[in-house]
Amino acid sequence: MLKLMHSKLILLALSCLFVLVACGKSHVSYSPFPGVSVGVPIGIPHSGKPAPLPSGNGGYVKTGKPYKVAGRWYYPLKTANGYDQTGVASWYGKQFHGHKTANGERYDMYTMSAAHKTLPLPSMVRVTNLDNGRSVIVRVNDRGPFVKSRIIDLSYAAAKALGYDTKGTAHVRVQAVNNQAIGKPTSAPTPTPSYTTRRPVPAPVNTTPVSQHANSGIYVQLGAFSSQYNANQLIQTLSSTYPNIHIQRVPNNPSIYRVRIGPYQDAATSQDVLFSLQAQGYHNAIVVVE
Repeated sequence: MLKLMHSKLILLALSCLFVLVACGKSHVSYSPFPGVSVGVPIGIPHSGKPAPLPSGNGGYVKTGKPYKVAGRWYYPLKTANGYDQTGVASWYGKQFHGHKTANGERYDMYTMSAAHKTLPLPSMVRVTNLDNGRSVIVRVNDRGPFVKSRIIDLSYAAAKALGYDTKGTAHVRVQAVNNQAIGKPTSAPTPTPSYTTRRPVPAPVNTTPVSQHANSGIYVQLGAFSSQYNANQLIQTLSSTYPNIHIQRVPNNPSIYRVRIGPYQDAATSQDVLFSLQAQGYHNAIVVVE
């Protein structure tokens, strides 16, 4: 009897030690709901750079037939046109990182993506955190969350950008970007040389004017520079292909020069430009909506 009690005490002590060690580590714990993760956020690699949209490699355009999950039927929309809803957003991360999404892409928790129960795949939507006013544009390429009160499941990067990665959920507004569903060819782009191996950059011209474009619309941003000289180099490289490339100053920080292409009136065009640039090696290009 004494031996049995002694053994139980040892097991109890080991269990407590395990809990203490686990609590001392940065980790992500998962809720019982599919696709919803909460807990201590893990670090984003290269966090000094903005998170990009998913590349779309391996994906395909998908509307889908009505489907049933946990006894409830869902009816995919034929188009995202006019979609504008408010509700609760959750997010999913490490547990699904690298897994295939509903339209064949790979889920990357460090890109700006989302899961939705009925929007066409892929679609572009703008998600606004109604608690703090932050807004991001994401690519919907997956299905979920299958929790009645939640309307969208964002990637970890998108949730972090909206400021609710440590809370698990947020009250949001979801709007189709320019009322356009986004399509992408099913084949992966032909590999091209990386950014560091492209042809030499022509001699920069230091007189590139700062853009007078109104700060509204959809843009593809290639980078933000503290030197106008460096921004000009990038513009000289791409100006023949993208005549609407320009510099925009940051209103509250005039020492920053943002190189942008646009503005575009529809999300489909900006997405095509983004894919083209990423295929050329400009992997940090992102879509921004202002």
